[in-house]
Amino acid sequence: MMASSSQFSINAHNSVYEASINSDNNSDVNLEPISLSTVVIRSDFANETSEGQAKIIVERFNKGIKNSAFTDSPVLGRAHPRLDSSYFGIGHRDKVAELFDPRGQRFGTVYSADPTTIIEYHGGVLKTRAHFGLYGKHVLNVPSGHFAKAMVKNRPVIYGEGPHVIIDPTFIFDKTYGFINQQEPFINHQTINILRVPSGKVAKVWIGTQPLILESRREPYVFVDAQFKVVEHNGEGDKYFHSSSSTFMEHGSIKRIIPHTGEVAITYNNGNLTIIPTPKDGKPVIIDSPTHNFEGFIQTSLQTCLFPSKETKQQAIKDNKNATSDEVNLKIFQTRDSLRVGVVLVVAFRIVDPQLALTKLGKEGIVNHIENVSFADMGKAIQLSTLQEIMYFNDTKPSSTIDESVQTIQDRVKSHLARDLCEYGIELARLQIETIKVLDIEIAKKLAGQSVTSAEYTTKQATLVKEYDIKTTEARLKAETDNIALEQKGKAIIAEAQAKLESAQRQAEALIVTANAQKKVQEMQGELYCKYPILAEIELAKIKAEALKSSTLYITPQDAGNFLNSPLFYMDKILGKQTKINN
Repeated sequence: MMASSSQFSINAHNSVYEASINSDNNSDVNLEPISLSTVVIRSDFANETSEGQAKIIVERFNKGIKNSAFTDSPVLGRAHPRLDSSYFGIGHRDKVAELFDPRGQRFGTVYSADPTTIIEYHGGVLKTRAHFGLYGKHVLNVPSGHFAKAMVKNRPVIYGEGPHVIIDPTFIFDKTYGFINQQEPFINHQTINILRVPSGKVAKVWIGTQPLILESRREPYVFVDAQFKVVEHNGEGDKYFHSSSSTFMEHGSIKRIIPHTGEVAITYNNGNLTIIPTPKDGKPVIIDSPTHNFEGFIQTSLQTCLFPSKETKQQAIKDNKNATSDEVNLKIFQTRDSLRVGVVLVVAFRIVDPQLALTKLGKEGIVNHIENVSFADMGKAIQLSTLQEIMYFNDTKPSSTIDESVQTIQDRVKSHLARDLCEYGIELARLQIETIKVLDIEIAKKLAGQSVTSAEYTTKQATLVKEYDIKTTEARLKAETDNIALEQKGKAIIAEAQAKLESAQRQAEALIVTANAQKKVQEMQGELYCKYPILAEIELAKIKAEALKSSTLYITPQDAGNFLNSPLFYMDKILGKQTKINN
């Protein structure tokens, strides 16, 4: 049976106490809601100015008085010493108390022609005095942050901060213990009880025979009951409160339980096992039933145990006081080849079904059962194995599927043990032979020698492997270095060739540009010569003149006239004129 929610709730959002308790026998106890304002009498003029408060006090104190015993004209009565403005004058007429506020002025008491009328002046009282009064009329000034505890008609009353005017002859107040700080965790005044539970704490209280556990909240709990009682805490710290983080708390028939993650609470409801898991809502589980008992907690997370356990070792010493250390600390078995060996087992497990495990084994029987069946299965496997088979094991975790053909001793033990524990709601997580010792001294020595030889062989083998690894690493590093050098050289050659190719391309592009420019110039010259033929003739004449510059001409008389009319002669004249002009 699993219980997942609390059966006890407290409304912590209101300023009143409201609780309901549901027990398994359906008996309900309801407390009437009571607010702080119900038991604390507030002052309705606490926020007035000092003058306003003095005026209201005088009015209420003198309510119903028709003929005042005081006068502000001393001429008309018996004059009295001047009072400071912070004082009232108090007196009475025929024992009817009266206040007078002279405000620092002269005043007096009136005369009366009636000899039976008694008028008396009792002096001045400070306006801020905690308590003063006369003949059943009282003024109570409650300091800020305090309550005042008083009695009226033989009943307790509590007054809030500020001034109060009480007209009641049964009013009783003792200023020596009457004022109490509002921040006190527990205020008790006769039948009135005000309890403030701070954060991180809970309070155990009784109302008659009814137990209650009160959780922390901002507003105080208020009870008006003569049978109210707070259970005081005997330990260090607050005497009225207990830590709210306690995993288990019991008060009367109420059990407050907080199972942590990785564990469950064990309870018995009328003898029936009830498992309580960790609450999902983060609130404590409250049980209110005298027949619903809390047994303890059981861990459901992974647990690791060494066997033989501490209890088994103690029992071995108790059974045989002369037992050797091996007989106490090891579980001894005999192999198939008749050799005695001692082992220590490491078993890791988790309880996946606590209801089943506790029902079949009980809380104290779980670890004992695991130890007993572990050694039983291990003993059976060792008896069927030789020492060599026992010494050479490697598997440490149970297989997901049980294979009867496995050969190692641990496999055989894990297979049977996992199957057995599963029937009890327990999952085997790991099984390992932590320690194995051959108890035959001679055989142990031989094994030790073999171990030394094997260790030397293993060391040499490890050295050779290490040297091989070093050589291999060095060769690999050299090859990688050479490859890097070749790769860098190839990259340099490629870069150089690329640079030459780019240079040749740029030269070719320059030649093409030059040829195109020359071609463009020639085309422009041709267009100019076509447009102005005379320029072409001039250019042709220059070419001829340049060609004939270093030549000798022989002119016959017959050709002289033609020569003088030729363009060459004409150009020479022009050139001669330009030379003269330049000179």
